[in-house]
Amino acid sequence: MWLDGIFFIALIIILVIQSIFTFVPLGNERSTVRRLPWITFAIMAVCVIVYYVTLPSTVKQDRELMQARTKLGEFLETNRAILADDEVRRKLKSLGLLSDEESEEIEKEVKGTLDAEYRTQAWLRSSEALKLKDEFEARYLECKSATEAHLYFKYGLAPNGTWKAHQLISAVFLHGSTLHLFGNLLFFFAVGFSLEDLWGRRVFMAFYLLAGIAASLPELINPGPLPSIGASGAIAGTMGAFLIRLYDTKVKIGWVTTPLAIPFMLFGRKPYGVINIAAYIYLPFYFISQILPWWFIKKAGLVSTIGYSAHIAGFIFGVAFALIMKAIRAEEKYINPKIEAKVSFSASPAVTQSLDMLDRGEGEMAERKLKSYLAKQPDDINAVLALIQVYQRAERYDQLSSLYGRVIRHHLNSGDREAALYAYDNLLSSFPDNQVNPKIPSRDWIVICEYLQESQMNREAAVEYQRLAAAWPDDPMAVRACVQGGEAALFAHDNQRALKLFETARDSAPSSMYSARIDAGLEKAKQRLNHRPNWVKKGPRPQVVAK
Repeated sequence: MWLDGIFFIALIIILVIQSIFTFVPLGNERSTVRRLPWITFAIMAVCVIVYYVTLPSTVKQDRELMQARTKLGEFLETNRAILADDEVRRKLKSLGLLSDEESEEIEKEVKGTLDAEYRTQAWLRSSEALKLKDEFEARYLECKSATEAHLYFKYGLAPNGTWKAHQLISAVFLHGSTLHLFGNLLFFFAVGFSLEDLWGRRVFMAFYLLAGIAASLPELINPGPLPSIGASGAIAGTMGAFLIRLYDTKVKIGWVTTPLAIPFMLFGRKPYGVINIAAYIYLPFYFISQILPWWFIKKAGLVSTIGYSAHIAGFIFGVAFALIMKAIRAEEKYINPKIEAKVSFSASPAVTQSLDMLDRGEGEMAERKLKSYLAKQPDDINAVLALIQVYQRAERYDQLSSLYGRVIRHHLNSGDREAALYAYDNLLSSFPDNQVNPKIPSRDWIVICEYLQESQMNREAAVEYQRLAAAWPDDPMAVRACVQGGEAALFAHDNQRALKLFETARDSAPSSMYSARIDAGLEKAKQRLNHRPNWVKKGPRPQVVAK
């Protein structure tokens, strides 16, 4: 009971927040992708096309179904005695017009005593009852015909366990209203394009469809009285996967408050805006906001038109799928190299043959062929990316650093620092979590660090400056890296890291052009640490670049 009390209080808090603020995800901070997310766009386009193409039909079918159900409802309202018939109740349940609980209550009333049951059975055999059953049958068949002809019952997940296999997929592309459609698509776009870029088009498409099927499982196990339609279950799957794969990525959330609009404006504040919330905060909040209403509805014995159970099942599937992808290192070993090899380049026959060898498990032969080809064509970046695949399969990390260094240099020569950063991120992802030890040329590394700093990612920049200095302690660039890294750490309020970097710079070059900046940085870091309250905790973990 105490747990129910906690759940109820949490539900009230969430409902109050949602009644005051409306939150809409608009995207996430990973705005750069390697390829256009055609699968994400295609799924959105299909949902929109299906909705507007079928809208005239569904409007007409809604009207016909409503008329048929109204006739049947009016008949039952004036002839409730006919509900004593078991077959009548069974048929009403098949149309979703009578719940199991209601049917059981009627049965208890009819069969409460032997005398009541005898009188009921006698009346059901009377001419009056038989006439009513004939009238009921005519209205029932009309209602059943309108129901079975409706698009949602044909291609949505049919209710009461009468579903068909194709409906597991087709239901994902149907929506009941404009708000339902575009609300789902906003949630989908906010996370979908990033996952497609990371997992590739084929894997993402398969994942999305599987998430839609997984979201239908609660309906298959415990069928309800209404057809199930909409992409929200599959989209919840993408949100669960996003939470695992990009847990510290910030999601852009648009918000608006109508109840507090006047107070906001009186204090000179806009009653709307956009905020960035880390995925590990926003997505668990979303998940909890689905669990609590589902729990309440189950407790109260109600029927909801919102598929909370589908959202929960889809989210859990997405989490599980992403965990499996992470455990088998599918991105690092198979997906990333193949995508990189396809982006903007057409492969030579030698590269294509080498990739075919690798797919057949002939890694050593593929390596020899690619090395031979690169000896003649050292600037073929496509061959370099193919060789990266070979070394990732073999987990040869030193060679990976060298090859990714060439890819990064290629992007920097083209003036594309964003692509260079993405390649460096892929290098970091190639290492096991406890063995991240990249090493690329210091001049390229510091360009990446400075780009992170320019992008206001100071914590990540500080981590990379520190890695650079540790990897190249005798390089003249190391002191510069320590100084700039210390300053970036101060901006991020990572004072302990700042102090360590400035101390390393001082010890490496007691007298240099950076002496004044080193002394100022040391003083500021020490001052902050000395005045830091005991309850201040270390800052959050850095984002993906600082894995």
